[in-house]
Amino acid sequence: MKLRTIFTAAALTALFAAAPMVAHADHHYGDWDEHHEWHDAHWWHNNHPGWIYAHHPEWVSAYPEWRVYDGDYDDGHIWHDRGWWYEHHPEWVRSHHHEWQRWRD
Repeated sequence: MKLRTIFTAAALTALFAAAPMVAHADHHYGDWDEHHEWHDAHWWHNNHPGWIYAHHPEWVSAYPEWRVYDGDYDDGHIWHDRGWWYEHHPEWVRSHHHEWQRWRD
């Protein structure tokens, strides 16, 4: 009886320890915001695309279509959104990303 109780307790401990991972298993990429709320990669991309490039560039490898529309890296490998490129190097945009349109806020 004592052994069954130990195994049951161990199984429950393992189950509850894995619960946070199971809760977010459907979100392959994501992170917690400053209010400790989980958001998937698409939420971050829609709301804070620059943050993704600074903190989770591996997400962009999983969603390469984002890079086409969001921005690009400069020669120093610093990422800038397309608004920055339009403001600072519009000629570069015309020659390298003719598919871009200015962001409208």
